[in-house]
Amino acid sequence: MKIITHSEKETFSFAKKLAKKAKGGEVYALSGNLGAGKTVFARGFAGGLGVKRNVNSPTFVLMKIYPVKKNKSIKHLCHIDAYRLKSARDLAAIGVADYLGQKDSVCLVEWPERIKKILPKSIFLLKLSQKDEKMRTITVEKHKNA
Repeated sequence: MKIITHSEKETFSFAKKLAKKAKGGEVYALSGNLGAGKTVFARGFAGGLGVKRNVNSPTFVLMKIYPVKKNKSIKHLCHIDAYRLKSARDLAAIGVADYLGQKDSVCLVEWPERIKKILPKSIFLLKLSQKDEKMRTITVEKHKNA
């Protein structure tokens, strides 16, 4: 699936709709350059799951866990930013295995190429690219991680 959004609001809205289809256990790998809209997408996705807290990129803390209360099967949204990681082992040390691919969690991973070794075999790869100041292209595909 490929969509084009023309504002942050449209990117947010698309992510919110996508989140409502989540059943638990999914990993969404958000790939794109700085400014491509990954964090806006994460905010919208969190909103779609009913997360009430302010969602921002966990660049310096690497991983943030948000409680999900509106969904009976999903209890946690795990938001990972692997931009500053030197090794996937850094995430393992802070407990990523408690969330990554677990049925009661959904994970959003920014900069997934940096932790490819620990991602589950089946993920949703979202490629976000910035066409101009407001326009984004978002490609979503079910992906088999090698």
